[in-house]
Amino acid sequence: MGNPVTLQRLLAMQKKIWRFRLDTDAETAETVAREQLKSISQISRIGSLISIPGTSYILIKICMHANIAFAAFTIFCVAVMAFASIRNYRRQARVDHDRIDYEKSARMIVAEAKLNAAFASALVAVPLAFGQIPMGLDVAILGIGTVIIGGFIFGSIPRAQSWYMGIASLSFTGGFLAAEGTAALGGVALFLFVTLCADYIYRMFFFNFVQRHIHAAREKKAADTVRLLLHDYAEQSSDWLWEIDEDFRIINPSARFASAAAREIRELRGRPLTDLFEDSTERNFLIQSLDSGEAFRDLAVPINIHGKLFWWKLSGRPTPGTNGSRLHIRGVAADITRAKLAEERVAHLAHFDSLTDLPNRALFNQSLQRSIARLKPGQKLAILYLDLDYFKSINDTLGHGAGDLVLKAVASRLEKAIGVEDVVARLGGDEFAISLRHISSDAQAKRQAASVIRKLSEPIMIEGQPVVSGASIGIAICNAPGLGADELLKSADIALYHAKNNGRSCVSVFEESMGTAFQDRRNIELDLRSALQRNELELRYQPLVNIESGDTIGYEALLRWHHPERGLIMPNAFIPVAEETGLIVQLGEWVLRSALQELCNWPDHLSVAVNLSPSQMRSPNLIPTIVSALAATGVDPSRLELEITESVLMSDSQNNVELLHKIRSLGVRIALDDFGTGYSSLNYLRSFPFDKIKIDRCFVEDVDSREDCRAIIRAVTGLASSLGMVTTAEGVERDGQLDQLKEDGCVQVQGYLFSKALPATEVQGRVPPDVETGNPAENIHGDRDLENSWARPEHKPGTDASRKTG
Repeated sequence: MGNPVTLQRLLAMQKKIWRFRLDTDAETAETVAREQLKSISQISRIGSLISIPGTSYILIKICMHANIAFAAFTIFCVAVMAFASIRNYRRQARVDHDRIDYEKSARMIVAEAKLNAAFASALVAVPLAFGQIPMGLDVAILGIGTVIIGGFIFGSIPRAQSWYMGIASLSFTGGFLAAEGTAALGGVALFLFVTLCADYIYRMFFFNFVQRHIHAAREKKAADTVRLLLHDYAEQSSDWLWEIDEDFRIINPSARFASAAAREIRELRGRPLTDLFEDSTERNFLIQSLDSGEAFRDLAVPINIHGKLFWWKLSGRPTPGTNGSRLHIRGVAADITRAKLAEERVAHLAHFDSLTDLPNRALFNQSLQRSIARLKPGQKLAILYLDLDYFKSINDTLGHGAGDLVLKAVASRLEKAIGVEDVVARLGGDEFAISLRHISSDAQAKRQAASVIRKLSEPIMIEGQPVVSGASIGIAICNAPGLGADELLKSADIALYHAKNNGRSCVSVFEESMGTAFQDRRNIELDLRSALQRNELELRYQPLVNIESGDTIGYEALLRWHHPERGLIMPNAFIPVAEETGLIVQLGEWVLRSALQELCNWPDHLSVAVNLSPSQMRSPNLIPTIVSALAATGVDPSRLELEITESVLMSDSQNNVELLHKIRSLGVRIALDDFGTGYSSLNYLRSFPFDKIKIDRCFVEDVDSREDCRAIIRAVTGLASSLGMVTTAEGVERDGQLDQLKEDGCVQVQGYLFSKALPATEVQGRVPPDVETGNPAENIHGDRDLENSWARPEHKPGTDASRKTG
């Protein structure tokens, strides 16, 4: 017993063949239909010739046996068939099957099949049925041949085939039965079986015919699509197709390839592909890839077109050559010049500053490290680390656009100021570095630095007006190859810091002591960041004394730092660090809140003075901090006195004056500190009605021995009195100073003569809080953007630090 799965597939196949329907897209169906017409046209023309012997044989036999009537009938049938065959032959010879209507042609062919079947079978069946010709083997063969040949002729169109074989087989069956009766049943059955088998075979042939032509049509359609896509790709794509022979010579270059290469097609044909490209490492890679005979991808090579450098990307793979030749190589090419330039731009930006086009820090470090490694015994290398002195002011007054122009001008001047083997770089912001590769001494490096400063101090014309931007320079010297680039730059940076502390347009050479001082400063910065949390800060208070009565009328808050290892640290050691690092913000708010909190414990007639720095005045949180601190403590605002120095008003004076008016509107008093040391002291008194003027200690120190100091103090006290302002003299140390100040009309004094800065517990009249809270720092912290210049060193007679006691 056979495999049921195989049998099932066989039956399904037979059903598909027997009931075949063309199920495909319209274009493919039309293609197959026209192939049907072409096939039946060719076969029918041959079939007309094949039918001549059979027709002649039956005609002769009828003429021998049949009467005249049947002979005439036979001749008529032959004439009709001959006419139809000749007409069909001639029509099929001139038919353009690509233009005719398929359905109309198919209907005509079906009609011809019916007509041919009727007359062809009648030639034999009718005379046989009326006994005009004897039944024999030749007649049976003619009948079977007529059915089979006719079915074969019309087999390209199943409808025509079925009609022909059906009409012919029925006609012959009728003739056989009429001539032989029941004796012909066996032969008829065999005849019908053969007919059915032939019909099935023809249908199977037609099925294969259709499948073959469907496959061919689809292959042609796919080939046309590929050809169209390739043509479209060649015409519209940014890539170009290329092919070279076994000698790497260009074969049949396309118009686009020639256009891209800016050459004529005839110039490219037969030319080595590699000759198109510039002599380079990339071209050598291309030659190696071609020689290897293996596929390659995305190989970038430079090509010169009309004197301009372009970049092409090539990909290729070997393919069999024609006529048995060696492998050809086919591939694509694309212009990647824009992408290549972008890539080079990115690489450039990774190593060069985008504004000045100078090397950046990364490239400078690499170059510096190589220079250090090449140092020979006796050779020296110097690093000049420079910072522009007035750059922030230029940005603030003229804008960042002007600042950028200044940086470009500075970069240009620096490039002209160095030697061929030296390197200048922009490290960021307004910081630059110069590597002097060959110097003989430290003095030479200093001379070079001084020359750079002179060049940078020359005015730069920005938008029609001169702009001056000097520079400060720190120098680090290297005379051994073991030093690292980062370490050398760090040393130069420390020297720059030292130079800027000495003033503008200064030069400083790094020394080990600078490194030690810098490290100490760094340690102070690190410890100061957590000093508040560790409760290491303390406020002390120096009395303000009424010069007439000798009574204490208030105190000035001064900051002290109790370091767990260093002990007591004076403000002049840590306040500058706090200002530079921004830690002054937190310290400032803590001092303001702590001072007001302590003021709650004092008698109502006492006030507290807290200093404000320029940075604190620029903070948008200054007024909110003052308001919140006053609200939290409930202190009368008039008991708080804020002291500012003239330097506060020197920068953005109009905005600062407006801010002082807002603070004054809260009821807080404003004092001008260190009066007489600025550039426009009298102008500041005109700009804002201060409550108090504090005379700087430089005038107080010699007031009892120098007439000029007494004259200045008399002038200040007289001016203050006429303006309704109180005067306070700072730094009073001797009785003679006090007497002279009293004589000259000074209202208040403070200094070491009366008291050093006291802990809060020693303030006269202080009432301890009901609940002991310890150091106010435990409960009062602030982190708004506030800054202070209130911290002053405690006065010690005979020392520089005592010059500012408040």
